[in-house]
Parts: sequence; C-alpha cells; structure tokens
Amino acid sequence: MKKILLLCIVIFATSCGYLSTGVSDNSKFPKFKKNTIEFKNNTILLTSGYTKTTAEKFKARVNLLEDKAKFKTVALQELEKIENKKVDFEIFVDEDNVENYIFVYACDFYKLDEHRAARVVASLNDQLKDESNDQKVKYKRIHGRYFFTPTSKVVKLKYLKAYKTKKKFQTEYIVASKYGGIGLSISNVEDVDFENSIKKLAVK
Repeated sequence: MKKILLLCIVIFATSCGYLSTGVSDNSKFPKFKKNTIEFKNNTILLTSGYTKTTAEKFKARVNLLEDKAKFKTVALQELEKIENKKVDFEIFVDEDNVENYIFVYACDFYKLDEHRAARVVASLNDQLKDESNDQKVKYKRIHGRYFFTPTSKVVKLKYLKAYKTKKKFQTEYIVASKYGGIGLSISNVEDVDFENSIKKLAVK
C-alpha cells in the first residue's frame, strides 16, 4: 500500500515539472492583458510593472545582468527546464528588474487528499534542494503548504536561493482542478509570491 501511495506522489509531482507531455494543439493561454495572467477563464492579478515576454527576449535581458553571473546561469537553467516540459507556457517579467519573473505552464491533474498533498510538498522540496546543490547555490525552505477549495487544490512551496551576498525568493505552485492544471514558478528578489492572487484563482 505504501508503495502505491509513493508511486501516486511521484506521478503527481513529475506531471507538473519533471516529465514531458507534449505541446497542445490549442494553446491554453488564449488571452492576455497587461499585469494579468488569464488561464481557463480565470485571472491572476500581478503587481504593476509585469508584462508578458518571449523566451528569446527573456534570455536577452538576463544576459545583460552584470555582476550576477551565478543567478544569470540559474535563471537560464530554469527557463530551459520549463521549455523541456514541452507544454504551453508563458513568461511574465518585471519591466524594472528581470530578476523578478514568473513562468506559467500547463500541467496534468491528479487527485489529492491532505496526506498526499503534504507528501508532494516534501517530494518537491527534496527535488529542488538537489537542484540547488547541482547549481552550487544555498537552499533554504521557507514554508510548504497546501490549501483546498470546492473547485481546486493548491500545493505551494516557497524557498530561498542564495549565493555569496546575492539571494532570491522562489515559489512553486501547482493549481489543480477537474478542468486541468496550472503550474507557476515565481522568482522574486523582493519576497513577492502572489499567494492571495493564487487563492482567488483557486476559488473561482
């Protein structure tokens, strides 16, 4: 029974970040307005200054960063990880600071109860800690939690990456409903994680 439970956890965690499922013929992100992410008729409100960009423009801006070679590499690796999922994704960047960015991507949905959600948080934490070790940056988990609504289930893991005197806050979300799933990977040097907006999305 334990083996079956662990298998379910691994399947769920990998479905949103670590397995490729193929690009959809019809994009799941048909609409866009400045400072919002629209997904499946739901809207996530961003702070002023965020705009949608392309992978090419994001790479170009990141490559202009000075004195931040480590986090430049980390940002490009994170983009590559999103691209390798081979699913619909979008990128939103703070116009004033390219280090503040959000990757939004489509992912599958697997049923969760509270016990399994807690296991998913723990599994995601372990994977991201290993990733940080490979990147040779310090990793510190800030918190992991989950919250359920009548329409959606949300898993959240927030953590810190640091290198010498530089640091940035990262937050991973998996929002799942019977209509599909959405993953968000948020990087922000000002400790902004958009939890209130994610909760509003989950309630709709």
